[in-house]
Amino acid sequence: MKRSSFTNQKGFSLIEIFIVLVIIGVITTFAVLTFGSSKVDLQRQAITREFKIYLERARFDSVKRRAQDPERATIKLLSATKFTAALDFNEDGTIQPNEIRTVDFTQRANTRILVTDTFNYPVTVSFDQRGHATAIDATNTVVDPVFTICSNCSASSPDRSVISVSPTGTIAITRNEADPTTFPTPSITNVNTAPNCYVYYSTNANMNSICPL
Repeated sequence: MKRSSFTNQKGFSLIEIFIVLVIIGVITTFAVLTFGSSKVDLQRQAITREFKIYLERARFDSVKRRAQDPERATIKLLSATKFTAALDFNEDGTIQPNEIRTVDFTQRANTRILVTDTFNYPVTVSFDQRGHATAIDATNTVVDPVFTICSNCSASSPDRSVISVSPTGTIAITRNEADPTTFPTPSITNVNTAPNCYVYYSTNANMNSICPL
């Protein structure tokens, strides 16, 4: 019987196996870091949208009810991770104590909502019957309602969103800090138009306009 020979068969060396393991480790680490960063970014974006939606609903609620003090719809930022929304959710015309909703995202994300002008929580944003916004802090000082939503809130983590509320109630999301007072406002210009000489004018119409020949 002929004996099989294994002298020509070759396997992987320890160095080759080590190199493969290092490459797999680097790829796995990069994938975990990328996934973790994406998750944090998605959490920040979700909280940003949620906060913006509550601000918009509060403005709409005050305009719809033509709310006067103390029935204004308000959003109160209690801390960097918690806010309340006082709105007429059941649409009976008034805001009842059981209609004040609390949104606390302390446990579900590392996101923070910071106010540019103050560190004195709570910060209350209220809307009048015309939709105009007013923001005050805990000392009843009027502040600019500019909110920075960030994950780590440090210079090493530049990803952040900024919600600005203009005095007229315009709510906008930007990536950089904005001055809400500089938001554009509609402008109305007077346009001089020539009279239409082919339209019939009644005897009570103003006939001071002279049609060109």
